[in-house]
Amino acid sequence: MLDKPAYVIPSAICVLLAGGCLAQGIAPEAALDFEVEGAWLTAPDLLSEFREEELWSTRTVPFAELAGGLKLSTDHVKSGRTSGLWSDHPRWPTIHTVHVPRDWSGAKVLAFWTYSEEATGERITVAVLSDNADTPWRDYFVADFVVDWQGEREVVLPLAAFTVEGSPAGWNKVDAIYLFTKTHNREPNPYTVLYLDAMRLSDVGGPSSAAPAISAPAHESQVPEFDPSILNHRWPETRDGQAVTAPIQYGSYFLTERALYGYYPRFQPGFVSFSPDGRPYIRYASHIIETLGPDGQWTYQDLLPTVIEPFAKEKLGFGAIGLGNTGQTDDASIRFDRDGDAYALCFIWDTTKDARTRRGVLLHSRDGMRTWTAYVLPWYMARFEKFTGHNADCLSRPPVILLSTYFGPTDIFVTIPEKQPGGSLVIPAPVKVASGAIPFIPHSGEGSNAVTVGDKVFLGYGKLKVLPGHTKEDGVPNYVVEYDAKTRTLSEPVLMGFGGINAEDDHNWPALAIDSQGYLHAIINGHHNPFMYVRSQEPRSIAAWTTPEKVAAGTSYAGLVVGSDDTLYSVTRCAEPGYYFRLSLHRKRPGQPWEEPRHLVLPFKAYYHIWFHKLVIDPKTDRLFLAYWAQSCSLCLFRDEYRAYLDIWPDREKPFLSEDKGPKLPNGTYCCGDPRNYEFYSAPPGEPAILVSDDRGDTWRLATTPDFR
Repeated sequence: MLDKPAYVIPSAICVLLAGGCLAQGIAPEAALDFEVEGAWLTAPDLLSEFREEELWSTRTVPFAELAGGLKLSTDHVKSGRTSGLWSDHPRWPTIHTVHVPRDWSGAKVLAFWTYSEEATGERITVAVLSDNADTPWRDYFVADFVVDWQGEREVVLPLAAFTVEGSPAGWNKVDAIYLFTKTHNREPNPYTVLYLDAMRLSDVGGPSSAAPAISAPAHESQVPEFDPSILNHRWPETRDGQAVTAPIQYGSYFLTERALYGYYPRFQPGFVSFSPDGRPYIRYASHIIETLGPDGQWTYQDLLPTVIEPFAKEKLGFGAIGLGNTGQTDDASIRFDRDGDAYALCFIWDTTKDARTRRGVLLHSRDGMRTWTAYVLPWYMARFEKFTGHNADCLSRPPVILLSTYFGPTDIFVTIPEKQPGGSLVIPAPVKVASGAIPFIPHSGEGSNAVTVGDKVFLGYGKLKVLPGHTKEDGVPNYVVEYDAKTRTLSEPVLMGFGGINAEDDHNWPALAIDSQGYLHAIINGHHNPFMYVRSQEPRSIAAWTTPEKVAAGTSYAGLVVGSDDTLYSVTRCAEPGYYFRLSLHRKRPGQPWEEPRHLVLPFKAYYHIWFHKLVIDPKTDRLFLAYWAQSCSLCLFRDEYRAYLDIWPDREKPFLSEDKGPKLPNGTYCCGDPRNYEFYSAPPGEPAILVSDDRGDTWRLATTPDFR
């Protein structure tokens, strides 16, 4: 049988008493009545498995502080001397106690009294751990309640109302009680304040407080579902309404902007785009578009039921829809033209069939995004030319679309939709740009592979090939070609330089931009290495380029935008020194060398982190917006981190241990332990955030509603 972590206090140190467990001198009655300090913890009991000095977290915070988020209070006491004060749920998302009766088979109801300072609408999951020795994951009975009241209320949860997660052993084997606020991708309200008291088992009870289950969406999404209830909420968007400035240093374990600074925007953060007149839009999960109205209120449009789903089912014959919507494979931007038309790309597939159903779809609106028309593209991997600061000619026609047949090495193509007299579009047959290339893939950085100047489109790409006279270690050769939008012809490719130290690394693609003088600028990515910077030697010409210049170290996923004063900006995932993935700003003022990297966001530990970050520039004001996922979808977890992670997101343990490689648990801690090894897990990305700079990159802060007016 798979070795499980010790989630509960070992039975050897428990004294069975009247059907309960007196663990470490704490009786269940006292624990459930919130009478004993430390009976309820806000962290897993890591000290049952590790010495405190083995925990990386203790370098910044004692374990007692991690575990001591629930405080005893003499306010709002229903029974005994104290109640349990549980607040700041983004910081303390989970509470639990192992001091419980072990056999609940004779009970019908779990009930407790709560005093709520505000009706926040937060959903909380009560989970009764009944771990089954035959499963590698933890097993629960679960029921939800919603904090929809102010003042005192008894929460009554009939045991019959609980559903199962995993395969719980049974009500006659109870190990612990948990209250979760972040499970199933939820984001708790930082202004929920609860006083808990008088928790008990009973064979009688009042009306059930159990909330109806949330129906699973009919579509498949790679990111948490959009929650419209947060729009225009009444609370401050940061703690005490104070500006939160970069650098932002995350905390142990998995404490990001919401936990550290009470970041609770009145919108759902996503990837930012601008119309030609500077109006910002936020796109989330590929089908949600948010914008701030003249009245200061956020509104949103959901393209899935109104556009994407009807098109997929009626025109493509889909049975059900899957969305590629992390910002990695799908293009998260919204593009415009001078007629006011809007354009968006989607990556979808039929979840009732196989991967061959993957399709790229172009969405086109002619009436201010009130209605949309969908067009299927030749291949599912598609992206736009991006507005990078001085390529305003891209607005003169529908946007350039760059297509790839598959992941690298692959064939890459270009096409430009043509607007018909009635306003509809025709998508010409794509023109092949290269074979054996890195695909045009959005991924991270938001670099543009295309720049439009008049009827010319300059296209940059990398080829996975070792050139004659070179070695694999010289890196990926990167080229630029000139595409004539009228004749649909391509020039011969011109070599700009090489990216990275591996000619087979499909992360080493270029990002192109143009300045106010017409000079082309390119960054060639290096994937954990310096990026290479080159500039055209003549305006609006690809004939000759400057000698490639190495910039920074340990960089990946560089984009490139240009300010009105021709300052260059890029944000990379910077891993220098060490395997520690920060979001870092690189800036080059006109006539000046590249500045040293400035770290904007720093994880709490080293090892893998992916941000899917996107840097964009406001065409009217030069404001810079950086959107990213704070919680990575790819995780390298040691044993203590694994336990801390699943104390926050317990629903992810079963998928973690059901992956194709078979159930595996990590060992040791980040700094020590024997043996010491991490395991790699995949999860939905979470807690999206946006940073904004309105002083040309000098300072950055978390974006709130006023930044979108």
